[in-house]
Amino acid sequence: MRHVIALSIKFVLLATVFFAMIPLFLRVSSAELLWFSLWMTFVAYALGDLYILPRFGNISATIADFGLAFVGVWFGIGIFYNTGSTAVFNAAFFSALLVALGEILFHAYMERSVLRQQNEAKERVMRQELQTETAEEIDVRSSVYEEDKRKS
Repeated sequence: MRHVIALSIKFVLLATVFFAMIPLFLRVSSAELLWFSLWMTFVAYALGDLYILPRFGNISATIADFGLAFVGVWFGIGIFYNTGSTAVFNAAFFSALLVALGEILFHAYMERSVLRQQNEAKERVMRQELQTETAEEIDVRSSVYEEDKRKS
C-alpha cells in the first residue's frame, strides 16, 4: 500500500511539472502528457527511488532523476515533434530542474515512510536467520557415534 501512495505522489509531481512546463515550449496534447507522465513515473520510481536512493542517498538519486527527466523529455517528447531543438532542450531542462527540486522532498518522504519500513522488515528477517541453535551435546559427532553403537 505504501508503494501505491508513493507512486501516486510521484505521478502527481511529474504530471504537474510536465503540464506546467512542456506546453510553454511545445504544442503537446494533454493525453500525450498524461501517458508520458505515467511512463516516467514508473521508470523513475523503479530506477531512482527503489534502486539508487537506498544505495547512494538523496543527492545521487536527485541527480539521477534530473538526468532521467531531462533525457526522457528530450527523447520521449522531442522525438515525436520535429520542431527546433532549442524548444525541446528548454522544455527538457526546465522540466528536469523542477522535477529535481520536487524530488528532494519526495526522497525525504520515501526515506521516512517507504524505505524505513522495508529496512525494518529486512532486519527482522535477518535477525531470525542469524539466530544460533543451542544443544545439550557438546560434541555432535560423539552423540551420533553413541547412537550408532546402541543400534548395533
